[in-house]
Amino acid sequence: MSSENETGRSEFSGTVSGEADGTLISAVRAWQAGQWPQEQVVAQFTALKRQEGGEVRAALDGLLRLGTPGNAALGTAQDGTHETATDAWREELMASRARAWSSPDQAGLLVGPTVLILTDGSRGVVLSASGTRPLSSSVSGSLMLLCQTIVLAQDALDSRTMGDLRQQRIESASTSMSEIDIIS
Repeated sequence: MSSENETGRSEFSGTVSGEADGTLISAVRAWQAGQWPQEQVVAQFTALKRQEGGEVRAALDGLLRLGTPGNAALGTAQDGTHETATDAWREELMASRARAWSSPDQAGLLVGPTVLILTDGSRGVVLSASGTRPLSSSVSGSLMLLCQTIVLAQDALDSRTMGDLRQQRIESASTSMSEIDIIS
C-alpha cells in the first residue's frame, strides 16, 4: 500500500540536496510502518548520485539515533547467534544486490530479500520491516567491503560485456564489407 498524493506521485519521491537524509529516513519509516514496499525505499537510495554518499551517511546517523530500543548490535560477542541464524544470514547476503557511494563520503547499501543494510565502513544498520538494528564496527567494515566488491565486479562484467559486443560489431561489419563485390 503506497502513500501517494492526488497526482499519483509518492510523497517522498522528490528530494532536494540537504533534505535527502530526512526523506530517506521517512521512506524507511514508511516501509517499517507497512505503508511502502521495500523496493520503493530502495528507489529513494538509488536515486542518489555516486557522489552523494554524505546523504546516505546522514540518514545512517539518523537511523542509528532512532534505532529500535533494546536491540543489541549485530555481530557483537554476546550476540548468541546459532547455526540456523547463520544460514538465514548467508541466504540473505547471497541473494542481495549492492550499491556503493564514492569517497570522500563512502557508504554502501545491501538489499536483501527481507532486509536493507546501510554502512559507511565503521557504522551500520540492518533495516527490516520490523525495526532497526545497529551493526558492530567490524561487521560494518566487512559489509562495506562486500558492497564495494559487488559493485566493482558488476562494473568489470559490464565493461567486459560491452567490449565483447563492440568486438562482435567490428567483426560483423568487416565480414559484411568483405562480402561486397567491387564494381570494375
